[in-house]
Amino acid sequence: MANIVYGVPLSPFVRKVLAVLEHKAIPYQLKSTLPGDASAGYRRMHPLGKIPAFADDWVMLADSSVIVAYLEERYPRPSVLPASITDRARARWLEEYADTRLHELLGPGLFFERLVKPGMMGKPCNEALVQRTIKTQLPAEQDYLEQQVPAAGFFFAEGLGLADISVAGVFLNASYAGYQVDPARWPRLAAYLQRVWQAPAIQRRMPDETPIVEMLKSRA
Repeated sequence: MANIVYGVPLSPFVRKVLAVLEHKAIPYQLKSTLPGDASAGYRRMHPLGKIPAFADDWVMLADSSVIVAYLEERYPRPSVLPASITDRARARWLEEYADTRLHELLGPGLFFERLVKPGMMGKPCNEALVQRTIKTQLPAEQDYLEQQVPAAGFFFAEGLGLADISVAGVFLNASYAGYQVDPARWPRLAAYLQRVWQAPAIQRRMPDETPIVEMLKSRA
């Protein structure tokens, strides 16, 4: 059975799984599945109806972090986690931080408002909410990340890994919605994001993502 990922390309959680598969050079198929899919077949894989889900010849799994952990154990080389125990713990924290705090700000507070609502739902963007997110809530998180990201390269010496894919993936969606980290205030973070976005594992996903972004923008 092929490695099948259920989801849509612009989800940062789906992108995380796909980028890990790309990095590990594992063949896969992406089966288009919208969040909230209520079909009985999909609910057997993901009872919450969220994305992504994953199936191969061994398992059916839900949740991006669980899927990536499985892929890392089944296909350990090249690893998406650093070698040392302490660095691995930090990488998992950064993944969690991206999936929770960063996503709740940059997802519902920006990407959803500026692209999904007008582009898919025909509803106006709540720009006041977007501006509160950008001006009131996001600066503290970017101040934190400015102290965490490296001056060069990726989070860990081993190269592109799970922490990079997770953090930069959420900001990539924000960039689609017209947001860019101010390089004058957060120079390390702004440069770091550009490096990660240019990584081959991310760039190989662009042919699937770019047409959808352009379609949403044309409708917004």
